Amino acid sequence: MGLKRAAYYLYTSDKIDAQTAKQIGLVNEVIPLDRLLPRAWEIAERIMKKPRSVRRLTSAVLRRPWKRLLVQDLGFHLGHELLGLRLNKGL
Repeated sequence: MGLKRAAYYLYTSDKIDAQTAKQIGLVNEVIPLDRLLPRAWEIAERIMKKPRSVRRLTSAVLRRPWKRLLVQDLGFHLGHELLGLRLNKGL
């Protein structure tokens, strides 16, 4: 989605429909509800055909940026959450 577009949606609270979500890269596919579970199983079966080592390494590579952000920004986010709690209680 990108930071600019994310900021826009955070500030405006605009709703994102399925087609827009696909267009801006939040989702890869938009399918009817009755086709959702069969499609999920198709994807899961494709993934499980890969060797276990490939699945584990792929998972580690994909999680790495999220872990780095968590470590770098944990204090920042925690501080904001605590401030939000305090403001909501009117303290």
